[in-house]
Amino acid sequence: MKMINSQSDINVSRILRLIWQKNGISRIEIASELGLDKSTVTKIVSALVNIGIVSEFAHGSTGPLGGRKPVYLEITTTFAAVGGIEINRDGYVCCLLDLPGDILFEHTEAMPVNDCLEVFEKAKQVLKSEAQKRNIKLVGIGAGLSGLVNSDAGIIFQSIPLSLSSPFPFSQMASVQAELPVLIENDARCCCYSERTLLHDMGIQNSIFLLIEIREKDKKSRLESRQISVGTGLIINGKIYKGNDFSAGEFRSLLWNGNKDGQFLAEEEDLAKSAVDSDANSIFYELAQHVAFLVNMLNLETVYIGGLPSDYAEKLAEMINKRIVYQWPYDATHHCEVRLSSLGHLAVAYGAAGMFIDRFFALPSLASPLGTGPSILESLSDINSTGHLGKLV
Repeated sequence: MKMINSQSDINVSRILRLIWQKNGISRIEIASELGLDKSTVTKIVSALVNIGIVSEFAHGSTGPLGGRKPVYLEITTTFAAVGGIEINRDGYVCCLLDLPGDILFEHTEAMPVNDCLEVFEKAKQVLKSEAQKRNIKLVGIGAGLSGLVNSDAGIIFQSIPLSLSSPFPFSQMASVQAELPVLIENDARCCCYSERTLLHDMGIQNSIFLLIEIREKDKKSRLESRQISVGTGLIINGKIYKGNDFSAGEFRSLLWNGNKDGQFLAEEEDLAKSAVDSDANSIFYELAQHVAFLVNMLNLETVYIGGLPSDYAEKLAEMINKRIVYQWPYDATHHCEVRLSSLGHLAVAYGAAGMFIDRFFALPSLASPLGTGPSILESLSDINSTGHLGKLV
């Protein structure tokens, strides 16, 4: 969490986040939107430009009497980079983003997963090497994985796919290992961050992300012996909803009767049949009923589907759309967009990095006591000179 020492720190944070959200905004527009004095905005923006995290660019036409072109502001793409890592049962996916959220690099590697910190170390080395090649400072890493994750404390309570059955202080250990701040989040919630980061935290208010993975039940078994794993992430009133004990989004079908493994009543083995069958014996049909219930109950505006091959995902989207209409009790049309994930296989890793960027540009909590450490401008200057993030996350 940012250390806030003064009203100036609050203004710096607000201005910096607004420039990140609205690429190409002007000083006058910042002053108007935030209700700040123009001289205050000019002073802070000048400091941010001098540090190097904000850049100016001229665009558009001069006025009828000539003069300079309008000057707009943007986050400097070369100021720093953030890494994102998805750790799954089969290996890892990682990516490197600049602070505006553009992908600089991505990499996927299959490997045995016996220790999640070993996998993290491998991915971290790839990211550090790539950042060095590009001569850009890597200031932090976000990691996403399946399980019950306390993202505030950086603790994995439990992860069935990664065979973790007791609380594990991942962020603390990974941060020491990487010599960088490391944040962690549940993989489905990372997918929510991926969609928010693409829009710079603007526009998505009430949505659900379905992360659906096809896993072999046993590494030694035949390929046909597979199960479908479903996790969900919720965005409610523009905020990613985690629940009181960080378990929001865990899914098991209401029809599940306890007589079998998995999350559904329907049989799982025949995935192809599940993706095309519209009767009650289909897993996708069973899932579509649950999603439609949540869409109508919570008045959600978007359903994202990730993790599945596109042909399966498109069929599931079709089923969900039909169930939303069928289960809606009124004559008036209830609109909800059901769409595939914007980032495909990169959704979790990108979202993990997006979570870090979101925290980097987060507004300070006014309920927190004032800090006594360096100011935000001093911390940003430290990043520019040393690459050390300080107290900005």
